[in-house]
Order: sequence, then C-alpha cells, then structure tokens
Amino acid sequence: MLAAAPISNHDPRTTKRNLATFAEATARASALRTTCLAFLAVALVLWGQLGRELLPPDDLREAEVAREMWQGRDFVVPHFAGQPFLEKPPGFPAVVAVAYGLVGRPSVAAARAVSVGFALATLLAVFLIARRALGIEAAGWAVALLAVSARFVRTAHEVLLDNALVATTAFALLFLWIALDAASPGGKRRASAACAFCLGLSFLVKGFVGPALFGAGIVTYLLGSGRSSEWRHVWSVTSMLSFLAPVLVWLVPFLQQGTPIEIRTFLVDNQFGRFWSGFESHVHAPSFYVGLIWCEFAPTILLVPLAAVAAWRERRSESGRAGFFFSCMGAGAFVLLSLSAAKDGVYLLPMFPTLALLVAWFGKRRLETPDAWAALTIRLVMRIGAFVSVVIAGVAVGATFVRGGRGLAVVSAAFLVGLIALLVCLVRGGRCRSAGVATVATCAFAWMLWFAPPIAGWESERRSIRAPMEVALQAAGNGEVLLYAPNDGLRGAASFYRNRTAIEMPDPCAIIERLAADPNAVVLTFRVGDEEIPAALRCAAVKRHVALIEKASAPYSDSKRITLLRAVAKGSREDEQQ
Repeated sequence: MLAAAPISNHDPRTTKRNLATFAEATARASALRTTCLAFLAVALVLWGQLGRELLPPDDLREAEVAREMWQGRDFVVPHFAGQPFLEKPPGFPAVVAVAYGLVGRPSVAAARAVSVGFALATLLAVFLIARRALGIEAAGWAVALLAVSARFVRTAHEVLLDNALVATTAFALLFLWIALDAASPGGKRRASAACAFCLGLSFLVKGFVGPALFGAGIVTYLLGSGRSSEWRHVWSVTSMLSFLAPVLVWLVPFLQQGTPIEIRTFLVDNQFGRFWSGFESHVHAPSFYVGLIWCEFAPTILLVPLAAVAAWRERRSESGRAGFFFSCMGAGAFVLLSLSAAKDGVYLLPMFPTLALLVAWFGKRRLETPDAWAALTIRLVMRIGAFVSVVIAGVAVGATFVRGGRGLAVVSAAFLVGLIALLVCLVRGGRCRSAGVATVATCAFAWMLWFAPPIAGWESERRSIRAPMEVALQAAGNGEVLLYAPNDGLRGAASFYRNRTAIEMPDPCAIIERLAADPNAVVLTFRVGDEEIPAALRCAAVKRHVALIEKASAPYSDSKRITLLRAVAKGSREDEQQ
C-alpha cells in the first residue's frame, strides 16, 4: 500500500485562506486605528466646553453682537454696544442668534454650541476629502492631526467666527476636489457650483477673506499642475451664480438699508482696506507667519516641510496628485496672508485643513513606499513625534500641578508613564501605525489637561471680566449704562451679563448731557492705575456745571479698574462728600 502523500505547503487553497485571514486582520486593525483617531479628534473638540466662561475680547464680542441681533431682530446690520458693527458680514452672529432663539434666551451654552458645531463640521469635511482622495485610514489621520494642532483646538474652544470660516472653506475644498476628480463635464459643473456656494457662505462669515484665500490656492494649483483647462468649470456662469446666491441675499438688503458711511466702512475700510493697512496691533512684516506657523500648527508642523518636498517631487505622478493639490492650496493661501498688512495667528486657520491633509498623504505614501529612504524617514518621524508628544504632555502635567490640581497631576503623571511605556514598545517593535496613534493620543491627553479645571480655571481667573463687571452692574441697578472709551471686553460684558444693551457714546459732552438729564444713568469706563476720572469727561462735566462721582469700582487687572460714574449737581451734598 502506498503511503499518503504529504499536503504541500504551497496548496493554493491554504494560501488563499491565509491571505484572506491576513487581509481581514489588516482591515480590522485599520478600522480600529481610524475609529480611535476620529474619536480623539471629536473628543478634543467637545472636551472642556461645558461650564467654560466667555473670555474677552473675542468670546464676549461675538456673543454680544448675536444677542443684540436677536434682541433687535436686525439680521442685516450687526450692532455692538448699540453702534453698527461693520467689520464682518452678519453670518456667524446670525447663526448664534438663531441658537438663542431656539433655547429662548441668550446663553453661553448656545453660543459655544454653534462654535463646536462648526469645528465638528470642519472635521467632517476633512474626513470626507481624505477618504475620497487617500482612503479611510488616512482620513482618520487627517482629522486627528488637524484636531491636535494648537490653533485649531484653541479656536474650537472659543466663540469665534473663524470656526465658521474654516468649516465653509473646508467644504469648498471637498467639492473642488470632487470637481477636479470628476470625469464628466456635468459632474464637474455640479461640484464646482457646490464649491462656489460654500465660498459664498464663507463670504457671509468674514467677507472676501475666505474666497480670496481659496482663490489664491486654486490659482497656485491650476498653474502649477498645468490643468488650466479646469478654469472653464471653476469660473463658469453656474459657479458664479452659485457664489452670488448667498452673497446677494445679504448684500442687497445691506446696500439698501445701510448709510453711505456704513457701506464705505464695510466695503472699503474693513474689506479691501485691511489688506493694505490694519489695526496697529495686527500690522507685521511679511515674514511674520514664517515663524508663527511653527507654534500655531504644532506639533504637526514638524512634518509639513518633508511633506511639501515629497509633494513637489511626485507632482507628475498619479499617486502624488493629491499631495501636490493640498500643498498648492496651502501655499497659495499662505503667500496671500503674508502679503496682507493685517496679520494674526487665527488668520492662518483656513489653511490648516490642507496642511493636515498634506501630512496625511505624506504618511500614507511613505508607508506604501518600500525603499530604504522611506523606512529611515518613518523611523525618524516616529521617534521625534513620540518625543515631542511626551514633552508636551509633561508640560501639561506640570502646569496642572502648579495650578493646584495635585491629585489630577499625580493620576495624569501615572497615565503618562503608561503612555510612554506603550510608545517605547511600539517604536522599538517598528509598529509605526500604532505608534502614531499612541503619539496622537499623548498630544490629545495634553490638550485635555489644558482644558481641565486647574489650567482652564486659572486662565478664566486671569482673563475673565465677569466678577468685576457684576459688581459694577449690581451698583448700576436698573439705570441706563453708558460706555466711554471701552474695549471689546467691556462692550460685550456690560451688555451680555445684563441682557440689556449698554450704549457706547464716544462724545463726552453727549454722555454728560445724558447723565444730567437722567439721575439713574451711569457711565462705565476704565481707569488705569491711580488716574483720576478721564480728563475729557471731567472737562465736559465742568462745562455742564455738574460733578462726576464714583459709584462703584472693581479691579479688572493689575493696572485697570472698571469704574462706574454718575453725575450730581455741582456743590450738592454728594459732591461735597466726594
């Protein structure tokens, strides 16, 4: 009898089953990593939002503009401290005002919910772009890298219209990619029209800033890629009409309702004028952003130069098309921002989605490239990323301890030690994808500590104007409150915390006349150091033969006091007592 032949190690059925098992395990691991990265991104936006105070100047300004819009039912000309506020169109405060209407009153939670919603919408747009252009796991990386960037996570915790701007431009980027990727002319036209509509919405948020930055990126890409024929779809009649549709919904009523001075202030001074000039505190040299972006897009910025070089080298290949597109969109916006006279860190935010997508593309390409240079790059990035994330988390733990959260700091330190041990094992084992997830988790852990009560409470205590403002408003009672020489924090707090508009009056004589006519009226202003009543108010009071006396005063900072003044007859008992 013949012995049974041994089963071959190369049995096609066994090989097929092994490959299927390996593919299934790989898919499960990829899905787990993507889920973890997306969860971390969403958690970072939501963490620390409940109970967070409105801080001056931005939070209080945006919340109060929306409150006056909700109260006055004027959605065409925004007002702030009773005066027309024409720096930006009314898109963002209009959404916040609608949120106030839904909850029945102005509230901090409603204002914050709008900012959170726009931040989450940005993450969704970035995820959809990356999934379409790079794949599902790269999409998880893109949203996580965006979420841990310093400027994005901080702005997501502020009531700022820039959250809405970056959301609208991110969706415009999504539809532009769909348009460029579409094969049929009809598909290109529809996607280009959707892109233009999103840019029209961005105009309602911050004027021409969004369309201009986006347009600079489009020009850079179409010229650099040689796809100039796409212009006929991008600038088609359908696209122009789609862009104008949301713009004209507001612009036409504004041109009809606004005075010539208001129209000039918005269109000339605040739109085109701020490109050539800006607020004194916002005017910087063209090289300003070159240094600032290393802080604003930290820690992911460490990979941007490598990704940009790789995108340029692979610009002619099919696999490099997405990387070159993202790098051009970011570079065009960066150059235009650098040429503008007005500069601030938050102005960089609309280009961050493209940078996160560029780095996600770079990571995907390096992991797919089996050469020695790619392997060396991955090992270097793994080690640097792990080290930077541990340093950032260590600083957050130390700050938590210093600010009085000793129990939380001890627990956090123990958790950080566990993360460090995990990172070391993963890096040594060459498990680069899992090490990357652990690195992102370490950065997310650091940001969660930053928005936890010890550090967040210290920031609120240091910056909040609520406590001194409540002292002043309690002393004001039900009387009318006027504002003299306020900043945005004083304008917003004096009205929002009282749910009643405090009117700004720049003319000292008009203020004194109002105070003299209404004994219950008061004026709220700042006093620096030991200075007396502002000279202009004092002179106006002398001319009107009245005296200004201090009704209440509360320290706001080391050098400023919020002071409440009222007018009394010259020579009266109160005047003599004062």
